[in-house]
Parts: sequence; structure tokens; C-alpha cells
Amino acid sequence: MPKVFFLILILLLIVVFGFFIFQQTKEKESPSQEEGPKTEVFEPALLDWEEATSEAPWSKRDSHASLVFQDKIWLFGGIEGEEVFDGNYTKLPHKSDIWVSENGKDWQLIREDAPWGQRRSLGMVVFKDKIWLLGGWEKQKNDHKNDVWVSEDGVSWQRVLSFAPWQARSGQAVVVFDHKIWVIGGVNFYKRETKNDVWYSEDGINWLEATSSAAWSPRYDHAVAVFKNRMWLTGGVALHNAPAKNDIWVSEDGKNWQLVTEQASFPVRHGHTSVVFKDKLWIISGWDTEQDEGLRDTWYSEDGYQWEKTLKDTPWIGREDHTSVVFKDRIWVMGGMNSNWKWKNDVWSSTP
Repeated sequence: MPKVFFLILILLLIVVFGFFIFQQTKEKESPSQEEGPKTEVFEPALLDWEEATSEAPWSKRDSHASLVFQDKIWLFGGIEGEEVFDGNYTKLPHKSDIWVSENGKDWQLIREDAPWGQRRSLGMVVFKDKIWLLGGWEKQKNDHKNDVWVSEDGVSWQRVLSFAPWQARSGQAVVVFDHKIWVIGGVNFYKRETKNDVWYSEDGINWLEATSSAAWSPRYDHAVAVFKNRMWLTGGVALHNAPAKNDIWVSEDGKNWQLVTEQASFPVRHGHTSVVFKDKLWIISGWDTEQDEGLRDTWYSEDGYQWEKTLKDTPWIGREDHTSVVFKDRIWVMGGMNSNWKWKNDVWSSTP
């Protein structure tokens, strides 16, 4: 009996040990449900692009405006570049149309003749669940504007100011920061005058001047983005045929601006775009006045001070005065004028 009992005990131990080994092997081969699916880590240096459409139904153009509103991409106005260009932008067709897209590829015409008229370099933002339009250059009046328009649906528009206290201009930067709309810099070509003033409004109607002369030099076609609770200004140009800039400035209040660097690691440029994507500040393309060509580069920064270039150049020919938005976890780039002086109506997005 003792031998039989001893043999049974050994067999039981072998079975228990074997079951334990089987379970351990199974757990190694099959990840625990508690761990959940593994998420891929975003590598900004590997950012790549794909074309949503080579020819959108809106005409080829630059100096238009784009934004995200009601979970759609909206595109407004600009210069249509189908005609032969002789250096005089005022002769080119200007647009007053409004287009909308839910996927960046398919576009619907909302209005062909918005009441704010045919204009380029218009500043547009979403503020308090409405679309706001500020200034720009209007073809019918053949002049720069300092009016303010607002829309609750993108279709019907109301002019709330015919003449804002800030001077008429185009090429200004317009952003929403600290629960206010900000108008920053710009140009009046007829007066040969660039601006470095900064204005803000809590309601879009009543405006106050934060500073009449910011620390950065007067300019237009610069870019301003809100990142880490501050406004970041990059690049721009003083006047036509002047050298572009690659300086960086930052402000917490719109009045006081701190120079981050006089010469950033990226080339000089104007007519570029700047967006915040994946907790990083990005700069996309623009016109390099030193090389006299559109840029195909994309730069990013985690803090606004140190900048790195993505490993791949953009697949499109370098361009300026395009627009960029962040939509459905991608960066989108629309239109612009390229290095061949050809206007575009293509749409690109960053890949997932």
C-alpha cells in the first residue's frame, strides 16, 4: 500500500506541474485582455503625406482661408490663378465662394457669392461657435479692408463692423487665444506699409490695441499658432521683394513678445502655415526668398525652441499661400501657388 500511495502522489504532482507549465505557456502566447490593444507610437520625423484629390471642384487658387467648423473642412475665397499672370495680383479673378468637405476629397459648394465679396488674404477663425471673417483685400473696392463679418452656419453672413479700429490690411495673422480674437500684423500695399501692431477682442465687435509696435519687425504673410498657452509667431516678409524671415517670437499676453531666435534652423519663408498636431508645433512649406522658390519641407518642435525636419520632403512641388488645418487626426494642406508659378486645387493629408 505505501508504494501504491507513493506512486499515486507522484502522478498527481506530475499532472499539477504539467497543468501549471501549460497555463504559463498559454499566457505568454496570448496577451492578457487587461493590457488591451497596443497603440503605435507617433514618430514625427516619419510624417508622410498622401493625396486626397489632385483636382478639387473649387478652382485653382491661393491666399484663400480654411478652417474646421461643425466637424467639416471649410474653404473660403482667395485668388483664382487660371489666367496668365503678369505680376499684378489685382487683375486676377478673386473668389467669394464657400466650399465644405467631410473627408477632404469630396467637396460641396455652399455659396458662390458670399456677401463679403471677392477677396484674398482674408483672416478667418472659429470663435464662440461662429465663423468670423476679418479684413483682407477686396476686388470690388480694389482696396484693403478692416471690416468684420460673422456667421452661425457658414451660409448666412452678417457684417458687424464696417470699419474696425485697426487699419485696413491683408496678409494679417488671425488666431483665437485666451478667449479672444487676435489680429496680428499685416500689410497695406498701396501705402507701402507693413504692420507690427496687435489687436484683440472678446466679442469680435469691440477692439483694444495690445501694442501699436510689437518687438518683432513689421511684416505680413507670417504665421501665428497657439501652442502651450502662448502665441508663437514665425517668419513673414516686410514688403514685396524684401527678404523673408525665419525668426521666432512668443507671447503670453499679445503685448510683450520674447525673441526665441533671430535665425531658426529652418530656412527663411513667408506664406507658410503653422498648426498644432500631436502636441507639437508644425511649420509647412512657404516661399524661400533666398532661393526664390516654394519650399517642400515640414518642421516640428516639442517646445517651440528646438526644431527638427521630417525625414521626407513633401511629395508636392514647393508652394506658398496654401492653407492647413488639423482634421480627423491628420494635417490637411489645400491649394496654394507652387514654384512653377502654377496655382493648385489639390488636397493632401498626413498619413495615419
